[in-house]
Amino acid sequence: MQRIIHTSHGEPAEVLRLEALSDAPTLVSGTALVRVSAAPVHPGDLLGVSASPAFGAAPLIPRGGRVPGVEGVGVVEALAADIDPSHRIQVGTRVAFFPVNGAWSSRIAAPVQSLIPVPDEVSDEVAAQMLVNTLTARLAMRAGHNALPEDKREDVTVIQTAANSAVGKLLTHLLVEVGVNPILLVGSAASAQALKAARPNLSVIGTENQGWKDELRDALANKPVYVAFDGVGGALLPDVASFLARGGTIVSYGSLGGATADIRSIAPRALTIKGVSLFSWQFEAAAVHDADVAKALELARNFPSLFPVAERYQASDYQGALEHTHRRGRTGMVLLAF
Repeated sequence: MQRIIHTSHGEPAEVLRLEALSDAPTLVSGTALVRVSAAPVHPGDLLGVSASPAFGAAPLIPRGGRVPGVEGVGVVEALAADIDPSHRIQVGTRVAFFPVNGAWSSRIAAPVQSLIPVPDEVSDEVAAQMLVNTLTARLAMRAGHNALPEDKREDVTVIQTAANSAVGKLLTHLLVEVGVNPILLVGSAASAQALKAARPNLSVIGTENQGWKDELRDALANKPVYVAFDGVGGALLPDVASFLARGGTIVSYGSLGGATADIRSIAPRALTIKGVSLFSWQFEAAAVHDADVAKALELARNFPSLFPVAERYQASDYQGALEHTHRRGRTGMVLLAF
């Protein structure tokens, strides 16, 4: 088997390496051996490798190295002895998995409760990426709903940055589905043009245009906005904050911009920045977990175009996958194939 590991934190292209192993992982109680078909390269995976503050606490590197990756798709090859023979997961079951440690490996030992049987009609390319981004979008949406004043939950308009990102597209879909009007912000004119074609009924604004704030002001038409969803951070965050009503909330789910944000305007206007990440998802109730996973499966079945693939790289070409993940204007997920 092979896996992609690092033994120190740093720039992913410099510290990651491909390692060949002769033995598969040992199964412990409650686990299954999964032969991994594909795993996505999430920006968050790379933040963990570099120990970026945007990741949170730097992940520990065990003796022998750390394997990144938290989700993917594969086929069950073996079950631990204590798994009930009537369990929904059987040898031969094709599964999506999340959360796991070390998905960038040709074989993993995963807790069976982290395995989701994949319907035949859902491709590996979709199944490999359907959980993390959908769950992130659902977390952000719940946080946004909870932040709305109770008397302002009808005819809702929100501002949404990073609208052309993987999470952004899913979030837009979920918002529109419940009748919310998102005003979509993207970086480049090309991204704006593509998103306008996909979402002709929504306002799409490219922030590279010097007059983007005027466009946003016109789109809002004096309508108060109490929630903005931000996946960029940096200089864009205070700009977006300036359009919120007093007491409004920015739901931050990422920092694709890779820069710090000036928050001096937050306190004087009683604004709130609410951070959400998948680290908190494990603390949600079981019923919420079930509903989120069911939604991911529903979207994967009925709207596979929400899960595009930019490119699929063999694990041996992981450097190409890293470069492509950072490529400006990338559309779709970069996958590692094992």
